[in-house]
Amino acid sequence: MNRKIILPMVFVALGALTAAVLILNPKQLSEASLDRVPPKVSVTSAVLVDEPLIIDSQGTIMPAHRIILAAEVAGRVSSISEKFQRGGSFEQDEILFTIDKTDARLALERAKANYNTARIDLEIVRSDYKRASQLKQQNLISDQALEQTQLLLARTEAQEKSTAIALKEAELQLERTSVKAPFNGRIEDESIDIGQFINRGEPVAELISLRNYEVRLPIPRDQLAYLDLPFSTNGIIPLHQQPNVLLSGEFAGQEWIRDAKLVRTEALIDRATRQVFAVAQLTIDSDNPDTLLPLGLFVKAEIEGITPKNAYRLPRTSLATGSRILIVDGNNQLRFESVKILRLEHDEVVIQDGLNLDMMICVSAGRTVVDGMHVIPVMAIDR
Repeated sequence: MNRKIILPMVFVALGALTAAVLILNPKQLSEASLDRVPPKVSVTSAVLVDEPLIIDSQGTIMPAHRIILAAEVAGRVSSISEKFQRGGSFEQDEILFTIDKTDARLALERAKANYNTARIDLEIVRSDYKRASQLKQQNLISDQALEQTQLLLARTEAQEKSTAIALKEAELQLERTSVKAPFNGRIEDESIDIGQFINRGEPVAELISLRNYEVRLPIPRDQLAYLDLPFSTNGIIPLHQQPNVLLSGEFAGQEWIRDAKLVRTEALIDRATRQVFAVAQLTIDSDNPDTLLPLGLFVKAEIEGITPKNAYRLPRTSLATGSRILIVDGNNQLRFESVKILRLEHDEVVIQDGLNLDMMICVSAGRTVVDGMHVIPVMAIDR
């Protein structure tokens, strides 16, 4: 026979023989009861919140006080301090520049002369009034003559007071020709030079104070509840209620960390961002390097809020749907527990009430969870 016909027939016969053997000799599978192994879940314990909540913000270091310096008298600038230039620092009452004193000195001499003349006239009139009073007692002059002497005395006294005031004004004008620094600070901008004529009230420089710095910090409205600040139309926070603020920033490869206080809030909601701005203030001591901070530095701020009562911190992965968490009870069964979420943080959640430190909180239950499901709890690594 042809090999092409024989080989297929052999394969078919072998297959049929194998099938017959399997059918006639089936293996008996032993029925064994298979116990289902509960899944392992990671659990952790709640951490009691015993420190203030932190509200994060950011801002730029700015001077607390900034003024426009103007001359109080008109005249020609006669001298300028070497510190009176952009970036120059000065001390309080230090002379920044002077205005020509010639006119002020002449006005002072004139005022002194007028005052001395008025004093002499007053002495003469007082003597005349004394003599007139004596003559009236002797009925040697009329009442009308005495009254005229009294009126002359009153007018002379008023004239003497007027010249005394004019003398003080002249002294003040002379003093104002030396323009002094109103506080410890620095020159932000200046616009005068020697020989320049300036008018009274003309702006000549912009000064900033180096005693106190401020940071304007945006705070979301929902975060204000954690600060417990009193509402006030002027925004001033009482001294005993001012929260602590930790400022940190980086400049020239160095990290700057300083303590500050939240001193006031802007008593309105910003229209653009719907946030409230608060102002943190820090005191600067030029003799203490630990208080210094570069102006214009962008800083991060950690504002110290309230310390909540009966609050616990958990990993954010412990949250289930519907403001619930999963706990493992004493029978190693999963149970849903409704909780009050106080605050969601970066990787954690703060829950108030409904928990205790002995509870095992599930943090890795998986997608399929059934209330009452048996599990094997495995303690997670300490946070």
